[in-house]
Amino acid sequence: MDQNRLEYLFSRYTAGHATPEELREFDAMVQVPDNETALKENIDRLLYNASGSASMPESAIQATLQHITGKHAPSSIVRYLRNWWAAAAVIVLLGCSLYLLKTPKTTTVPLADKAPGTDKAVLTLADGTTIQLDSSGHQVIGQQQTAIRQSGGQLQYTVLHPAASTGYNTLTTPCGGQFRVILPDGTTVWLNTASSLRYPTAFTGTDRTVELQGEAYFEVAANPSLPFRVKTAGQEIQVLGTSFNMNAYTNEDYTVTTLVTGRVKATAPGTPEGVVLAPGQQAITAHSGNARIAVGSTNAADAIAWKNGLFLFDNASLETVMRCLERWYDVTVKYEVTPDIHYTGQIARNQPLSIVIAMLEQTGSARFRLIRAEQGHQTKDMIIILQ
Repeated sequence: MDQNRLEYLFSRYTAGHATPEELREFDAMVQVPDNETALKENIDRLLYNASGSASMPESAIQATLQHITGKHAPSSIVRYLRNWWAAAAVIVLLGCSLYLLKTPKTTTVPLADKAPGTDKAVLTLADGTTIQLDSSGHQVIGQQQTAIRQSGGQLQYTVLHPAASTGYNTLTTPCGGQFRVILPDGTTVWLNTASSLRYPTAFTGTDRTVELQGEAYFEVAANPSLPFRVKTAGQEIQVLGTSFNMNAYTNEDYTVTTLVTGRVKATAPGTPEGVVLAPGQQAITAHSGNARIAVGSTNAADAIAWKNGLFLFDNASLETVMRCLERWYDVTVKYEVTPDIHYTGQIARNQPLSIVIAMLEQTGSARFRLIRAEQGHQTKDMIIILQ
């Protein structure tokens, strides 16, 4: 018996592609006792898919099995099919029941509006303690030899007594949040939404190194003997005293450093020798592969528009604009269509979402719908992209 032939005919029949000649051959092979083991193996695979990945509709599976049993298959095959089918039915029903029990029904309602982001963040201390921060907070946080003073949307570090060792703090902004921190050396960092900055509570080594995820604007306190470094997943920046913006969001295609004043040296895995930027220049590194740094020119004010309370788009794609809105308004974007639209202009970041959406609709062909999806005790605010 040719097991490969039986498997081929079985697959042809279950897919609905068998010719009349193949059907007759398959029916004949089903009657042969020596084919019983191979036929059971094929049935196993068919029913496993039915109770697992469901690659075939249940009606097609049932029709196949009825066809085999209706052609006077050996009695052992008939019993095998009946037992298998009963077990498979239990598995499918149980799986559906568990799915329905575990997955609450999702309902959607129109979303009237969504407020813009505010000053809020989470401060994680060296010992793992987390502190919620917002624009109304005013407090002093003691930590080892350092005092941390919060005044609204700003933290300021003051080193009270130099220490031989130091810990690290992390300031994290959620979607819809931003915050400012003055580091122990006097460097001021504006942290954009959905970003985090990891830094020591005191700079005691041979340099001042911080780690950034997301986007931030730096005004670095000058100290030629103690270089300031910023590490991201895509680039490392070394400065002496300068101001610059770094956009290192992981869901963007590039890490972009824009120099506003002074001089910085940017390095990346593909450009270990580094490039030195002048004001108005950008270091651009693709996130994929061992990319080299490309240097371009720009209006530096555009790169820090977010810090000054603006969305500023210069021929930005719809997807780029939506990623900005996702982060600042803490929404999820769903594309029913993806029109090839680009936007140029500026919008105040303190506007409610409905105003921003209305302005985008006036300047492009895309249409938007705001909804709130509710599933159990969870809600998700969404922008639906329509044609």
